[in-house]
Amino acid sequence: MKNFITEKERQTEVIEEVDVLVVGGGPSGIGAAIGAAKTGVSTMIIEALGSFGGMWTNGLIITLAGFNNWLRPYQRCVDGVMGEWLVRAEKMGGAENNRSWVLNSDPEILKFTADQMLLDYNVKCLLHTWAADVMMEGNRIKGVLVENVEGRGIILAKNIIDCTGNGDIMVRSGESWAISSELQPCTLGFVLADVDPKGKFEDETIIPIGPEPGYIEGKTLDDYQSARRDIVIDRKKLRDAFERGEIPKYGGPWFGGVKRRFPWINTTRAYGSGVNIEDLTKAEMSTRKDAFELLKFYKKELEGFENSWIVKTGATLGIRETRQLDGVYRLTGQDLIDSKEFDDSIAVCSWPIDIHPSKGEVGQHSLYIPLPFQIPLRSLLPKKVENLIVAGRCISADRKAMAATRVGATCGAIGHAAGVAAAITSKSRLNPREIDSKLVQKELLKQNAIITRPE
Repeated sequence: MKNFITEKERQTEVIEEVDVLVVGGGPSGIGAAIGAAKTGVSTMIIEALGSFGGMWTNGLIITLAGFNNWLRPYQRCVDGVMGEWLVRAEKMGGAENNRSWVLNSDPEILKFTADQMLLDYNVKCLLHTWAADVMMEGNRIKGVLVENVEGRGIILAKNIIDCTGNGDIMVRSGESWAISSELQPCTLGFVLADVDPKGKFEDETIIPIGPEPGYIEGKTLDDYQSARRDIVIDRKKLRDAFERGEIPKYGGPWFGGVKRRFPWINTTRAYGSGVNIEDLTKAEMSTRKDAFELLKFYKKELEGFENSWIVKTGATLGIRETRQLDGVYRLTGQDLIDSKEFDDSIAVCSWPIDIHPSKGEVGQHSLYIPLPFQIPLRSLLPKKVENLIVAGRCISADRKAMAATRVGATCGAIGHAAGVAAAITSKSRLNPREIDSKLVQKELLKQNAIITRPE
């Protein structure tokens, strides 16, 4: 049984008062903050860690997923704020910008360019600032209580966008949500140094499938599951080593990175809930251990890895699945398969239904690749709280739909739409459920977003 104590009543300093407050500084948060600021309202973004970029930077997920359709003719499906960020990084040599199914990047350049974009659009920024709770007035969030090195404060805002990935503000506001009884495994990305790949480094990696939707599996999956096809790995040898108990559980492995001799690896696996602090702590520690155990195998068994070493691991665990909003509309896997169109579409997703397998399974997994599909504004909107919009991974979607919409570029596009919707709402006396989606669409198109499937 848990024990409780009663805290003393106290006065809390108002740190800032803005039209739109964005909580969380990953791709969805950056999209939201800049989208709102470009629509002409005062905007603030807070982030718990020391840099912006979320999984793309702090999480060391350096393959930028969701920009391009996997199927011929490989159209670009995300632009707007995310497209601007990509171009800025590309100009500094920090990102690929081609038709590849994922685009390799340099997380340090992504951090820097994110900073510059936020400053250029006059977004007020606070790093090292954690959203601790919310202050409610009826069904409205009056403000978000935050903690940082200066103590506790409150940020007042007309509209709040939850870009935390786990729906922290959604939960604290009392909004309804759900979580699957079975969650996808977490991962910790890491980068190796002094690798001598034996294959040919390709500037562009496209998968020879489509234009019809369908599964990628078998030899095609073997040949194209990794963005770095110059790194050759004997997957049978890897699986045999696991079955003999010589290496820990693993996924993929998937390789990426813009620097040939410094490949990024996505392979570690941990099971548990990313919103349970004991599970989260164990996962952070176990995946670091597993990275070093897997390195021993690579150095011994893989040609070109003999002198390799871990130069960095992610500053935070990569979490694929936790809470989902129970919103006005629940996007479903069947919607994806049916290519359902929505009058209030605000973004396009081109990622497969990518559900990493449950405990006990290792290696790669087959994926269903739909045609690029629309995401409706209603899937960002709570049923009860009047001035909250939810963006990123935790929008209202079932498990299959979320397995596609959870990737970075798509989350950024969703965030962009959330920022525009929040800004338009802040200029009116309406709540987000009452605004005309056509106004949001018009402004998104003005800001170069993609909201309909490319033909």
